Amino acid sequence: MKTTKIIKIITAIALTATGFTACKKNSDGGKATIAALPAHHGKEIFGATAYVKFGATELPSDPTTNYDLKIVGEAKENHVHIEDLRYGKYYVYMVGYDSTIKQVVKGGVPAHIKYSQRAKEIDLNVPVTE
Repeated sequence: MKTTKIIKIITAIALTATGFTACKKNSDGGKATIAALPAHHGKEIFGATAYVKFGATELPSDPTTNYDLKIVGEAKENHVHIEDLRYGKYYVYMVGYDSTIKQVVKGGVPAHIKYSQRAKEIDLNVPVTE
C-alpha cells in the first residue's frame, strides 16, 4: 500500500515538472518577431499602434480593450516590431492615422508563426481602412 502511494506521488511530481518545461506557444518569451506593416490603399501608415491577441485567428470582440499586448509605434516608423514571440497563432490589429485623408484607419489580420520560424523576423502586411 505504501508503494502505491509513493508511485502516485512520484507520478504527480513528474507530471507537474513536465507541465512547467513543456513547449509553450501563443505567447511572449520567445525569439520570433513580427514586423507589422500597416497600409491604407498601398500607402504606408506611420506611427500606428498594434494590439496583439495571443492564440487567436479572428478579430476579438473589441480589439482595443481585449488584447494581450499593445505596442505604440514610433511616429517616423512605417512598421511596428512585435518582439519576443513564441511560435503559434496571433491576431494583429492596428490603428493609425492617414494624413492624406485626415482620418483614423484601422484593421487587422491573423498571423501564424511556424515552429521553424520561432527565431526569425516575419513581415506581416496589415491592410487598414477608415
